[in-house]
Amino acid sequence: MNRRTSAVYAASGFIVIIILLSAYFLAKKPEHTAFHGSSTEPQKVFVFKDVKYSGEKNGVVNWEVRAKLVKKFIDKPMVEMEGIEGEYRPKPDTVVSFKGLKGEMDTVKETGTIQNVEVYYKGQYVIKSSFMDFDFQKSMASTTAPVDLQGKKFTMMGVGLDADTKEQVITVERDVSGTIQEEKGKYKFSADKFTYLLKDDTYIFEGKVVVKGEKMDILCDKISVFSENEEPKKADATGHVRILSKGTIAKSERAVYYFKEGKAVLTEEPTIVRETMKMQGQTITYDLNNDKFFVEKPKMRIEQRPR
Repeated sequence: MNRRTSAVYAASGFIVIIILLSAYFLAKKPEHTAFHGSSTEPQKVFVFKDVKYSGEKNGVVNWEVRAKLVKKFIDKPMVEMEGIEGEYRPKPDTVVSFKGLKGEMDTVKETGTIQNVEVYYKGQYVIKSSFMDFDFQKSMASTTAPVDLQGKKFTMMGVGLDADTKEQVITVERDVSGTIQEEKGKYKFSADKFTYLLKDDTYIFEGKVVVKGEKMDILCDKISVFSENEEPKKADATGHVRILSKGTIAKSERAVYYFKEGKAVLTEEPTIVRETMKMQGQTITYDLNNDKFFVEKPKMRIEQRPR
């Protein structure tokens, strides 16, 4: 073999070695971590343990989020979190605490999502959902998923929730059902929509409202339940009100039920219907304690049944 041939073989061998080394290093190149597939370009992240984020308003810390594990993206203010706990203070005297399995947050906009979330309000209510979006700057939280609200004397399930923590208003958008517990018994309810005014301790049910008790049922378009220290005081029903009790139907456009007294007062053209008898009056009062209706200024009409 001459020197020229040896040089050709040596050059060929060098090229083969370069190709093999290139393939090796390409195969060993670290993978980038992508964020929920939101971008076609993979993005690098740093991983931290036991991290705390917080925000201030008027020089006071009004929210704090703690996570056992955090993935921090290099080129955007986005973090992924696991093992989440935290508190939010929409007002100095109001604390809303929460926890969740995992979630994500924009640390600049102070917005994000928590999955498998539980929200605690003043130790009185617990709200659970598969996920909840939050906006600390706007004092808002919301979800389109089913929600479960549990309180000492009030329970409820529904679909879709909007919570304004600053104004202390919670709205459940549809398919509402639950129970209200008071001294004389338990009432089951269902409605199309539910609004809770926390400052006023008032529950508002709207759209095809049905309230079922041990001695009477109430059907109406809207009913507001006013409470004090979590104890229901009265319920104001309006729009196509119907009170059903042991075969008697009382109708009106408005009825107010007083929980402690066990009495319902019907106004605005109230009428009682029982079998073939129909009676109208200025007001009609139903006393649940003795299952009796009292009619003020009654006008009676008896309809004859066809033979």
